Amino acid sequence: MPVLEKYISRIRHVHLKDVRLSIRDKARAEGWSFLQAVREGVFTVPGDGDVDFAPIFDILEKSGYEGWVVVEAEQDPAKANPFEYAKKARAYIAEKTGL
Repeated sequence: MPVLEKYISRIRHVHLKDVRLSIRDKARAEGWSFLQAVREGVFTVPGDGDVDFAPIFDILEKSGYEGWVVVEAEQDPAKANPFEYAKKARAYIAEKTGL
């Protein structure tokens, strides 16, 4: 988090994406392409993967950040219903930030 803390005054929007480390590890071990890893679900919405966003949210709050927060999942909609995952991300962010 040192980079975020150092440059927080320059941050105008935040892009959140979570990672499923088990799929990332399998992708590396099996030599998958980036596209194959995405199709297999390496990325997901915040709160559904393995990234601890609490320190990020803490830095944003302490800095008085009031910009945009964009959530991205990069998931196959046939495997992960976009509306359901959007709700999951929203609930996670609300729980962790109170927003």
